[in-house]
Amino acid sequence: MLIESKPFTIASSSDQVLSFLSIPKNLEKLLPAERIQEFNSDEKQCSFKVQGGIIISLVFNERTSSSVSYRSGTHSPFPFDLFVSVEEIEQTCSGQLVFKGEASPFIAMMAKGPLTALFNDMGENLIKVFK
Repeated sequence: MLIESKPFTIASSSDQVLSFLSIPKNLEKLLPAERIQEFNSDEKQCSFKVQGGIIISLVFNERTSSSVSYRSGTHSPFPFDLFVSVEEIEQTCSGQLVFKGEASPFIAMMAKGPLTALFNDMGENLIKVFK
């Protein structure tokens, strides 16, 4: 299952955005508060419960010069990777969230809409963080 958020543009350098995204506790600022409960984090991972009671666990994987990646943790319903790619453009940067999951076709069909909305919200909230 492949899900891509809408592209976004942020009024900040790519280094600042990637540094922010490399800290799991900062992801709470990107999540829609009305759909997320029980956010927990430490230096390497975070977890939260989404509407419907599903627990999502994200473990920091790596930071490169143009992306940050997380992988699914032990409490996630299926294996996945989440990438945030960022490209510097003069005084701003553009980016996109890309989700690659290994879900059954049935789960993928049920999860695609809510996950797409979640990743689009995260992109919009990232723009707000850097305003």
